[in-house]
Amino acid sequence: MAFTWQGRTYSSKKFPVLETIFGLKTDNRTQRIGENIHFTLGDVSRAYRACGISEPASISNTILDLTRKDRGIDARLPRSIIDCGYDLRKKTGAASNREHFAGEFVYVGLGNSLESWLEWPNVPDRSITIDNRVPPKISQLLSDDEGALFSVIDYCDALSYAMFGSADTVLRVQNPMKWQPNEIDGLYFSDHDAGRQRLYPIEGKALSTGDDVNLEQMLGAYLTMKSRYPGMDIIPLGIQMVGTGLRVAQLTYTGDRLRLDTYIFVRINPAIQSWLGRGAVAEQMPPML
Repeated sequence: MAFTWQGRTYSSKKFPVLETIFGLKTDNRTQRIGENIHFTLGDVSRAYRACGISEPASISNTILDLTRKDRGIDARLPRSIIDCGYDLRKKTGAASNREHFAGEFVYVGLGNSLESWLEWPNVPDRSITIDNRVPPKISQLLSDDEGALFSVIDYCDALSYAMFGSADTVLRVQNPMKWQPNEIDGLYFSDHDAGRQRLYPIEGKALSTGDDVNLEQMLGAYLTMKSRYPGMDIIPLGIQMVGTGLRVAQLTYTGDRLRLDTYIFVRINPAIQSWLGRGAVAEQMPPML
């Protein structure tokens, strides 16, 4: 929806806020151009007030809402910042001034953009079929949101079969797990492989929102977990609900980034009825490998 501020039309009311922050951080575009420029939740709040724009209920969602899905760089930033060679990503963690980070203007060069979202290959590395073990009286009540995603994962023991091919090998710790300023949608544990302890932080995406898996968002949670559990293997998983089951992305940390290691398609038989009939969003069955 178009938003007009000081005689200019923007595609988002967040854009004048970002312009204000960027202007302050670069002294009206005369300093720091070419550097990555981070900003805090406090910066965002102060910019809303400076613009005379009402703050949203959750300041922390200001940048998250712009980066939930890869709709193109013009949906993330106003053209005035893009033309300086920048893209936008969410940033988490404690800043040195006792505030928490909100986001970062990332210098990518004119005409370039970030690749912060997971791109699913056309064909999975592995494809498995598991029984739908959701009780019928529960299944008829399930929606297609994130809560339903984790209910199905747990009822069907989907992660045990996806990771190790046998039941009761991956166990739920807690859904969600909140460590400010990070939140993990689901946390799971396994010591199935010769007692080797692993934690699986999950970033879940539901049909109801159509969000993409954001690797920058997952990176913040991964780094927080590594600092809290230095002696334990941390294996991030991005899980996307689709019409016929689950896409599971096992990620690995290399070169200061999370990258796709293994793509597993988990077909649920029979399918969850509330997940079907979603038109273009519903996933067609990939070929069996």
